[in-house]
Amino acid sequence: MQICIILFFFICTFIIYAQGNADHIINEKLTNFVFLSCNHQKGKKNETLFKSIEKMKPQIMLWIGDYFYSECKELICLEEAYEEIKNDLLYKDIKKKFKIDGIYDDHDYNKNNGDKLYEHKKISKAKFLEYLGVDKSDVRYKRDGSYVSKLYIDPDNEKNQVKIIILDTRYNKDPYPFYAPDSYDDSYISIIVSFFSRFYATLFGLNCNSGNDILGKKQWEWLQRELTNSNARSHIIISSIQFFSNFFVNENWGLMPHALARLKALIKKTKPKGLLFLSGDVHYSGIFGNEDNVVEVTSSGVNQANMFSPINKYLIYIFTALFNKRTAVDYNKIYAFNNFGSVNINYVDDDNIEIKTTVHNSNGEKMLVVNQVFNDKKDVYSDTEKLHVINDEFGTLMCKSPLLITVHFIIHLLILLLFFELLYITFKLFCFKGYKYGKSSKHIKTK
Repeated sequence: MQICIILFFFICTFIIYAQGNADHIINEKLTNFVFLSCNHQKGKKNETLFKSIEKMKPQIMLWIGDYFYSECKELICLEEAYEEIKNDLLYKDIKKKFKIDGIYDDHDYNKNNGDKLYEHKKISKAKFLEYLGVDKSDVRYKRDGSYVSKLYIDPDNEKNQVKIIILDTRYNKDPYPFYAPDSYDDSYISIIVSFFSRFYATLFGLNCNSGNDILGKKQWEWLQRELTNSNARSHIIISSIQFFSNFFVNENWGLMPHALARLKALIKKTKPKGLLFLSGDVHYSGIFGNEDNVVEVTSSGVNQANMFSPINKYLIYIFTALFNKRTAVDYNKIYAFNNFGSVNINYVDDDNIEIKTTVHNSNGEKMLVVNQVFNDKKDVYSDTEKLHVINDEFGTLMCKSPLLITVHFIIHLLILLLFFELLYITFKLFCFKGYKYGKSSKHIKTK
């Protein structure tokens, strides 16, 4: 009898494990959710956008960072920001109408471009979870970060499983392998210095062999467990910073070559089914990759549209193309105005699943769309003629050959010389005109 009980217990445990390991197992068929990022609580309220989301009736709203903006790195600023959104009518309405989860990015983590060195990170994490109403028994309170996985299982068909994996790219992130004082200092000087430091590191491939990391040891181990032998038909991996864009102006995984290479190697090793990457942070939206295999979709900028929005996609594409031999950035797949994203999942049959990811404008209109169809016969990890974001080697901080470094240096030097020459000509022209005008006026008065 005792042997039978032990055997029964073992079988039950095996069945539970076979269904899929995850932090949260939710007995619900996931068909529709939205994702968004970057809403400044002091900016213009984009009520239209949230009304558009409400019409879609999403099962969950995933914030991928910058739920609000703190004004400084001190704890007092974080506390003031939370008090502000707790009393803000729009934020109160959002919490009332939608089931919310997600992850912080730098501004709601409380440090622009912040990393593991931020001294108040434990308090920041706790405040974030408490605001979302996360139960105190949740595993995130005990972890070194707010990373979490959610496995949705269709009660009517247990084969219909979707796993959402939310990464924490702040709590354990190393400092960048180039000088970046803006990660610990709030001054404008630090921001400017960090920009040029990143610019030259990218241009010349400085510290391209750095082992600096993003996730940290425990989170990497956790991620490997989540992806290994998973029975989910779709895996949606979320990062607050972009994975595969190599636009050097914005933070992205490509600025940490070791971490990006490790992520790609893990994906190739585990080969999760129905893979989709989602990200935020950059104040524009975009689709990166080939819908025939693996893509990343970014949605960022709930209320961040500005005077440069009409030309942003061209600037992003031009600078990315100039700095990189290969890139997943396509200006036809960038939308730089206020936006949010939606994911619709269609379980066609036991062998086929369709995932439609859309970027919408504030009115809910479709601006960018990517349709992915997955089945067991289709190997999305095989090499393709088009760029493959997992298999192909490309990034932001890439090692350069001595010849290429020399060419970049010469071109950069010529551009600088041309710039200063134009500056000198302009200065001389205007100063000379001013001098002549002043001299003539003086001569007239003397007469």
